[in-house]
Amino acid sequence: MSVEKLERVMWRLRARNKSALSVSIAELRRAIMYECGTDPTTYRNNKSALVRLGWIRKKGAANVWLTGVDMTGDDE
Repeated sequence: MSVEKLERVMWRLRARNKSALSVSIAELRRAIMYECGTDPTTYRNNKSALVRLGWIRKKGAANVWLTGVDMTGDDE
């Protein structure tokens, strides 16, 4: 897992969901699957890395917020 791959995951999420502040877990899983791999451990590790970086935040059981930190570079 590299920051470049995580950036591509965020790019893919934003490309498929233009002007959306939140996306579904299925969309996140799909983006990680295309960019990083299909193993459940890969999904879990990449999702937790995105949360640790502050690029996404959990929104209920089925959605995540896109915080915008990946685009601005600011810490929250």
